[in-house]
Formats: sequence, C-alpha cells, structure tokens
Amino acid sequence: MWRRKSPRLSEYDYSEPGAYFVTVCVQDRQCLFGKIVGGTMCLDPPGHMVGKWWKELDRKFPSVKIDEYYIVMPNHFHGIVMMSEPPAPGFEGGHIGPPLQRMVQWFKTMTTNEYLHGVKEHGWTPFNQHLWQRRFYDHVIRDDEALNRIREYIQKNPQRWELDRENPQAKGKDEFDRWLAAWKNRPITGNRRGGPVCPPPDPRRRLGDHGEDLAAAALSRQGYKILERNYVTPLGEIDLIARQGKTLVIVEVKTRKSLRFGSPQESVSLAKQNRLRRLAEHYLKDKRLTGAAVRFDVVAITLAGEEPRVEIIADAF
Repeated sequence: MWRRKSPRLSEYDYSEPGAYFVTVCVQDRQCLFGKIVGGTMCLDPPGHMVGKWWKELDRKFPSVKIDEYYIVMPNHFHGIVMMSEPPAPGFEGGHIGPPLQRMVQWFKTMTTNEYLHGVKEHGWTPFNQHLWQRRFYDHVIRDDEALNRIREYIQKNPQRWELDRENPQAKGKDEFDRWLAAWKNRPITGNRRGGPVCPPPDPRRRLGDHGEDLAAAALSRQGYKILERNYVTPLGEIDLIARQGKTLVIVEVKTRKSLRFGSPQESVSLAKQNRLRRLAEHYLKDKRLTGAAVRFDVVAITLAGEEPRVEIIADAF
C-alpha cells in the first residue's frame, strides 16, 4: 500500500527536551493573514489572532517555552519551540501523538475555531475546507549557531518574501532553504540520547511575563475586562488591552526587581507614550472602533521584598 512520507526524522525521539523550528502553512497557500508592504509584514485581524494563540502555547503546555522570535506571514507561520522537559502524562488533553505534534495540533485547532468565528462575525475571507495544511514542517535545532541563523531568518522573513517558497509569486529561491535542507543528512548529536540542548529562556521575557500575569490579575480584581494580551502590530506590541465600563484601556506594564534605577512608571518616557498612542490608533482601526473612548493606564510592578507591589495608575498620560 502506498504511504505518504512523514516529514518527521525517523531516528529522533520527539519527546526529548530540545529546540525545534516549526513552520505551519495555510491550505492552498491562501494569503489570509495580511500582506507584505515595503519589506514589512502588515497583519490583518486574522494574523493578530494567529500570533495570539501561538503565545498561549506555553500557558497550555507547562513543559514548553516559546522563543521570542516568531513571525506571522501572509500564508504561513514560523516559530521556535523549546521543550525543557518531557511533558507530564495527561497534560495535553485529548490531543494525540508525540509532544511537538500535540502542541501544533492544539495550535491549529484553536486558530481554526477562531478563524471560523471571524468568517461568520467579521467577514474574514473564507478558506477551502481546512485553514492549515494537514502536516507541518519541523527542524531539530542542533546548536546555538543554528538557533541564531534561524532567528535571523524569522526576523528578516518579510524582507525575503520575493524568494519565499510559500509565496505564490516567488521570483527565485532563498539560500536559507538550501542551508536548512543540508541538515537532513547530518547526524544529531547532543547530551540527551541525541537530542539538542534546549537554550535557556530569556530572563527578561520571564520577568515581563510574570509582571503581565500580576497586572492582569490586579486589573481583573478592579473590574477591568481583559480583551487582549501582547497584541502585536507592525509598529510594536501592546502589553494589555482592557475595558472598564465603556472605556477602552491601553495598558503598559512595567516590572522591575528593585528601585535601584527608579520606579517602574518612570521608564514610560514621552517617546514611549507617543508610541503607545500610535499603537492604539492601529488597534482601533483594526477593530473598527474609531471614535471609541480610550484611556492609557500604567501598571507599575516592583518585585523587591516578600510580596510584589502592584500599582495601577489610571489615566497615566
């Protein structure tokens, strides 16, 4: 009987700790998530949605850490998954298969469900039968040099769109694809039964994530309804977006371990304030909320001492 060739490495144990470069493509290469303008990826609402669910992976799967480098492209997605330890039995819910496969399956399911909602409620472009291709591509990252090369590719992917093999109108071939393909015949070496060593997570990101968790909890206790976390725009990222009564609240979260370099709120400079205003304008346009009442709050968090100090500064600027 004919069988489809699996894209997985047959000799590799995908339950092992390690770092993986993951690519998930839209069915039929439909460009549903936005467009490239001047070498910059301009996300449509579906593209923001895809990024949101990717960042939920390490909340859903405790043994996973999502690298800070990822990109939503017009018809595909690139990201790096870092698995620090074998997953606990049963943590994956009803999804089956190796851990990496379960994670991607969950990501596909959640994004597909929300996209279907967007088609019905917001007029998003319908897709044909399936949002994503049945399979996905993964690459086992062998060393730090390869990790840095892949991070650079992710960061510059929009600038290389004309050479991207997922671009229906590509005008050439990307040298990165040849470099990646050359790894297929190389043996996997490492410390854990041939698995790659998992690079440590960025401590600044861990600090920021912890601060945002504290901020979201404090705001919820004060009656705020959290609408978005880490909302990504081409101009940057908004930490939290909430609603209090009829007012839309753009929230900047600042977290510090001590007051050695001043209070957290002091780091929200005039330049940062102006940038947040531009990000808010982009969000309002994306969500068709132009004219809505908007306020800018700052949540200042200091982790010095036994208990974190969380201060909500309403209408900060």
